[in-house]
Amino acid sequence: MSAEETPVRRPFLVGKDVYLRPLEVSDVDGPYLAWLNDHEVTRFLEAGHTPSTRESLRRYVESAANAPDTVMLAIVDKASDAHVGNIKLARIHPLHRRADMGIMIGDKRVRGRGYGREALELILDYAFERLNLNKVYLGVDAENTGAVTMYERVGFVLEGTQRQHLFRDGAFRDSHVMSILRDEFRSRR
Repeated sequence: MSAEETPVRRPFLVGKDVYLRPLEVSDVDGPYLAWLNDHEVTRFLEAGHTPSTRESLRRYVESAANAPDTVMLAIVDKASDAHVGNIKLARIHPLHRRADMGIMIGDKRVRGRGYGREALELILDYAFERLNLNKVYLGVDAENTGAVTMYERVGFVLEGTQRQHLFRDGAFRDSHVMSILRDEFRSRR
């Protein structure tokens, strides 16, 4: 079955190759827990530094679903209807019209297919056009060059570097703060 023929279940935002749907407690019973306990997946993330359990993950998903300032979505491959990662807007601030963004492609088999970029573009369009935000920002490990490059291709700019902000693999590492403004995103469309 092609991506056009696959039924999209519970879609919230739909792209060419992926769709985003609300992350659900039932996702805890899928591959999500294994991703969080895989150092290769979480190497550059805030998650994964302590073991995750089904119960701790369930509490996290419930908490995110109930947080009024958070939108947590599953990234789903349209062709297979497989949950391949997550993306979120957190600390959504209605007065300052900004949000913090995070993304994880957990399924290593789909990396390099552009799913992260497509999910990122979908959530940015949602943030700027539907939530009326002006700025989306994120923190990224300075050594995660693949992610930095993807963010730059979408239009994020480097705001600054937090020196020795992260501790990973036995050493302190720098973290970049990057952001994109609504007008910058719109001008790239």
